[in-house]
Parts: sequence; C-alpha cells; structure tokens
Amino acid sequence: MSRWHRNSTTKRTTLRPDRPVGVVSDSATVRVAVDAAGSDGGPEVAFSGVRQALSRDPELRVSLVAPEAEFHRLDQWPRELGSRVRTRAAEVVLPADVNPARALRGARDSTLWQSLQLLADGSADAMVSGGSTGALMVLARHLLGTLPGVERPALMARIPSLHRPVWMLDLGANVSVDARRLLEFAQLGNVAYRTIEGHAPGVGLLNIGTEPGKGPDQIREAARLLEASEAINYVGFVEADQVFENRVDLVVCDGFSGNVLLKSAEGAVWLMFSELRNRLRGSLAGWIVRARLRAVHDRLDPAAHNGAPLLGVRGTVIKSHGGTCARGFARALELAAIEARRNLVAELEAQLLASY
Repeated sequence: MSRWHRNSTTKRTTLRPDRPVGVVSDSATVRVAVDAAGSDGGPEVAFSGVRQALSRDPELRVSLVAPEAEFHRLDQWPRELGSRVRTRAAEVVLPADVNPARALRGARDSTLWQSLQLLADGSADAMVSGGSTGALMVLARHLLGTLPGVERPALMARIPSLHRPVWMLDLGANVSVDARRLLEFAQLGNVAYRTIEGHAPGVGLLNIGTEPGKGPDQIREAARLLEASEAINYVGFVEADQVFENRVDLVVCDGFSGNVLLKSAEGAVWLMFSELRNRLRGSLAGWIVRARLRAVHDRLDPAAHNGAPLLGVRGTVIKSHGGTCARGFARALELAAIEARRNLVAELEAQLLASY
C-alpha cells in the first residue's frame, strides 16, 4: 500500500461548471476518501468499517486519512485488502463541537479538510466523514463549491418504514429555512431519490397536520410552490407518525425537525429492543422467537441505514452518524460508492440547470 506524507503537496484543481467533482468513468472502480478519525468511535470504528466495505466490494478503493500513528492497524489486514488502501497522514482531529468558522480558518491539517481536499483534487470520487456536521458543511462548500442555484446544501438519509425505506431531508445541516429553501430541498431530494432508487418519489412536507391550513407560514407557502412544480410529484402534508406508514417516499423538512424526528425514531427502536431483551432474556419464549427478533432488529437497526448524502455540493460527500458502529460506517462507504457510480452529482447539476 502506498502512503502520502503530511508535508506532501497536492494540486488544487479548478472546478468547471461542466464537470462536477466526483463523476466516475464507465469503470466500476470507485475511490472513496475517508476521514478515519472524525467520528465518536475514532479510527478503530472507521478502520473496521472500511475493512468490511472492502471485503464486500472488490472494486472499491479507499484513501484513509488519519494521524500517522493509527496506520499500524493496517498491518494485520489481508494483503488483498491492503493493496486497495492508500493512506494520508493528518495530525489534527476536529472535535465534534468545533465552531465551523474556526474550522474554515485553521483546519488545513485536519483529517476532515484533507479528506475533502482529495475529493476536490480529483484523487477520490467520493468522501465519507463522521465528524462535525457544521464543519463538514462549511468545508465542503469552501473546497468543492455548490451546484447551480443551491444556496444551502442539505443532508438526506434513508430511514426504515413499514414496507420500504423512506428518504428524508434536511437532517440538521440547516436548522431554519424559508419556503424557497424547502422547494430547493425537494428538487435535490427528487433527483437523488430517482437516481438511487430508480423511480420518481412521492414527496411530502413534514407538518403538524395534513389539513391545508395547518403549520407555519413557510410550510404552507412551500406547499403552494411544490403544487406548482411540474417536476415533483407532491403528495401533500405528512405527520411524523405517517412517515413510517409509507404515505410518501420522500419527506421534506427543515434541519431542526428532521434531526429531531430521526433521533426520536432511533431512540424508540433502542427502547423497544432493550425492553424485549429484558423481558425475554433467559426465557423459553425468548429462545423460540430470537431468530425472528434478530431479523427485525437487523431491518430497523440505524446502522443498516447509516449515511446521509450532503446534497448540493459539487462532489459526493456522505455524512456518517458520529456514534455509529463499524457496520454503520461500512454502510456509509457503500452508499458513497453507489452515488459515485451512478453519477448523482452530474444528475443533480443537469436537473438544476434544466430548471432555469
């Protein structure tokens, strides 16, 4: 495996409007840059997740960015996996609560900055980080730029529902937005959903009720804008509990509401399985149903749905949940590879340009 050194120089490419960073050729090989130190679990979780992803995808190549002292973990890997890994030393690890403005001013030697730099330079086709959402947003906009007409990139993630997963955005990148931004999120999510899932989604606006007069002014105004859009299949308002009933395929909301809903759902899943374990531990009933419970757990486990694309920047950037496990981190890498191979950024740009 090859290594870059901390004092190595990289060439900054000029971003051209006709070629977003991260577009992959017809080859199935995809290169993902990984901030291996930014998440709560640190390098141990990231390295383990990368190993799982490499084991499942023979065409995946990874550039690991971490402090130099962490690369000894690769010595125990099988040679075939190690041959598909490159390393880049970065000694600064940004804390989860870092001020985004501070990250922009003085974080060039951080694992987050250097991972994004690999994407900006064309040395990677996608990038994954479990670090600070605010810092990721600011640095991605600075190093990659945004797609035409996009003022605020949004985080989009898949959550389990009754019959099939539901996608939702924004999930925390933008705490408060107006009606025009909600329309923008719907446009981004519509193209992303179609590219990833293969069909156009039914789009709903998260609200406190389904009646036309319910909700804040910006939600009702966003509904009027969506109803007037010919490119979006707008279904109507959707309440939080209806998200899990497959009333819609794509849920649009501000980052505050989306983040609260997502974390509430994760907490409810954790509570349900904790109670089941406590009640059934050591019992005959627990032994009888454990295989079925395991299947349900695997479907609802947040790790199985980890990975949120940062839509609107000129590159494939995936935000991993900071507290995820190795399985979840591997899922984020797999999502990054899917989006890069399907040229999601190019699809988004073409759709946005066509709307002007």
